[in-house]
Amino acid sequence: MKTNDKHAKGGLWLLVAGFAVLMSLPFLVPHLGFLALVGFVPLFMLDRALRELQVRHSFWYYYAAFVLFNVFTTFWIWFVSPVGAVAALLLNALQMAAVFAIGRWGGRVIRRHEKRPLVAEAGSLLFFIVTWLAWEHIYFEVELSWPWLCLGNAFLYSPRMVQWYEIFGALGGSAWILLCNAAIFLALTATGRRQQRWSTVGAALLVLVPILCSEIRYASYRETQDPLEVVVIQPNVDPFAKYGVQPQSALDARLVELMAQEVTPDTRFVITPETFTYNVNAEQPLTSPSIARYQAFLRERPGLQMLLGALTVRFYDTKAKPTRSALPLGDGRWYDRYNAALVLDGTQVYGQYVKSKLVPGVEIIPYENLLPFLGPFIAKFGGSSSSYGTQDDMEAIPTADGKALGAMICYESAYGDWSRRATKKGARFLSVITNDGWWGDTPGYRQHFNFARLRAIENRRDIVQAANTGTSGIINQRGDVLAKTPYWVETTLRGTINGNDAQTPFVRHGDRLGRLSGYAFLVLGLMLLVFSVSDRRSGRGKSAAGNA
Repeated sequence: MKTNDKHAKGGLWLLVAGFAVLMSLPFLVPHLGFLALVGFVPLFMLDRALRELQVRHSFWYYYAAFVLFNVFTTFWIWFVSPVGAVAALLLNALQMAAVFAIGRWGGRVIRRHEKRPLVAEAGSLLFFIVTWLAWEHIYFEVELSWPWLCLGNAFLYSPRMVQWYEIFGALGGSAWILLCNAAIFLALTATGRRQQRWSTVGAALLVLVPILCSEIRYASYRETQDPLEVVVIQPNVDPFAKYGVQPQSALDARLVELMAQEVTPDTRFVITPETFTYNVNAEQPLTSPSIARYQAFLRERPGLQMLLGALTVRFYDTKAKPTRSALPLGDGRWYDRYNAALVLDGTQVYGQYVKSKLVPGVEIIPYENLLPFLGPFIAKFGGSSSSYGTQDDMEAIPTADGKALGAMICYESAYGDWSRRATKKGARFLSVITNDGWWGDTPGYRQHFNFARLRAIENRRDIVQAANTGTSGIINQRGDVLAKTPYWVETTLRGTINGNDAQTPFVRHGDRLGRLSGYAFLVLGLMLLVFSVSDRRSGRGKSAAGNA
């Protein structure tokens, strides 16, 4: 920094804090989603101020801003693993700061070639937006993935504002947030009365038109009447004192008691939380004592089915390791463990889905084949030393009536493009089975429950969430919460949902916006790289290089 003005430094840190607060509040407080539409403005102002003050090592300001954003919104990870929380928060913030730095680099190249300030600034912001959207799209697909803070999720408490997610999905929300912030920033920094007028009008339209369209869609949307009565079981078993502490037979007996208290002759599905039972043979599930007990209950009630969360195992009689996640049994055989959802009635198991978006460090060792030392290293700090098995794609689980449902297991409900694949394959309604007690009474379980409201809009499917110790509930196709349970209470919930066979544009086409952004980033990034190399060879970029 070429100035020692303490007020200037203080102003920079106020902009850092302003970004973190404005972007965090929508994830923490209901009905504040609109703040995300201005949340990046302080960050853009920070970037401009750092350029004007010629601050060296400015990356740390951006990194600090994203660290605070991550800490404010997802500090509750600490209650699962302090060491894992620090790593997750710092690494996720580092990725965000790196994406912003790439956008800033592109902006420098653009400003060297475009002499009109407003056009240069707009081009710089556009490249950043494309870069961010491409990153979010990729982030949903990689193993080391934590998409909780996808910007489009900022409307988790404000679903009426984003009914058009049925077309673009949550990444459309990310694009809207970034475009609104860019337009507002340009309006605030425009010089000349005409530029200010038109940029202000453009920013106002960009903010208001999607909200108006969303309100119209919300008011006009009507669900197809295809009622199904469901019962949700919230057993409220402490996840830190379950396996090896409470006998599974006792848990099974209590589950049957809770089902008997709530089901009626009209009930079609009972839905249990994630991993309620364990050691179920994936290829011979009927050999499980737990499933035998549940089926005895279901046989007395024809037409009643169960969506069951279970830990399953698959055995392999091979000498060579059969899958990447397989573990040795010690007798020359191998086995895989799965976090699964099964559909059964009194006669058979109709199908199962295996959770495939796994929590890094807990359910999967990222890039284990390339980095074999990661497993033992993570285990030393309280994580898992091995990975669960997965499947290649999201599935719609068959049911007794020949139709299907979709089961998002745990934080898979944060993956919109993944979960919509069950709908595309015929799921009439969706469920989230989870165990949210790991985080305590923090914003974590509330955020998770409300993510399902966005998935309901994207798919136009009713969603039933069954949580062991978090919040269970029923959400309709507009994202309205029809009913929900209190936190950390053993209880049941009965309600009626509507099945739906129609497919939204997002279900049919997926994350087109993310794919398009990825292609656009490759093209624009390559062009800017060529310009940057050319500038350096000609000496044009040397003077600007030190102002990074």
